[in-house]
Amino acid sequence: MFAFLTRLARRWRVKTLKSFGTPSKTDLRITFGDTHFERADALARAFAGVNEVEVVEGNLLNLDCEAIVSPANSFGDMGGGIDKAIDDFHEGKAQAAVVVAMAEHWFGELPVGSALVVTLATRRWPFIVVAPTMRIPGNVASTINAYLAMRAALMAVLKHNANSDRPIRHLAVSSLCTGVGGMPHELSAEQMRTAYDSVIGGEWRKVLHPALAPYAFPGKRIAWTEVKRP
Repeated sequence: MFAFLTRLARRWRVKTLKSFGTPSKTDLRITFGDTHFERADALARAFAGVNEVEVVEGNLLNLDCEAIVSPANSFGDMGGGIDKAIDDFHEGKAQAAVVVAMAEHWFGELPVGSALVVTLATRRWPFIVVAPTMRIPGNVASTINAYLAMRAALMAVLKHNANSDRPIRHLAVSSLCTGVGGMPHELSAEQMRTAYDSVIGGEWRKVLHPALAPYAFPGKRIAWTEVKRP
């Protein structure tokens, strides 16, 4: 009972802007959110009507998900933003584990557009999905890095679930590239939704030519309704 009340109290610390719908078409549920209302609101609008998604305003670490996305940089420095909050929650063990995993699997540098799942020996938040939004800290406002990082994170989770006896059923993701990265929150949310549609919605199958890929042309997202099969 105490554990239930504790979870309930933590949940009350966040504000739900969009609830999960029913029924669910997939085993993976995602909670998007941010401590800044404008970023969270942009996510709520971008994912309106998606049953498997909820959006909250507040600290994602108050939730009870299995995994959270760490959107830092290619070298695993978790010194700011949501990454620092994740590392602080794990008492400094998160960054150390991430750096070791990057060294073991990626020779110390995880490129933007790639992701890996790092496991920690904790009851809460045992998985960190490392999906860099930038190679080194800096402005990425004019890039598609939110799309690339979101797509990589989702692929990493699906691959993990296909090969693990501890699947990730509930993933938490903050607004991507909108802090140090400087990307407008509406653009970030749009890129994140595009990545979701590509991976979870299976829209990647419609990309029959590179020119039909999302953001194949600078500043333009190819709407899936515009894609015509030969």
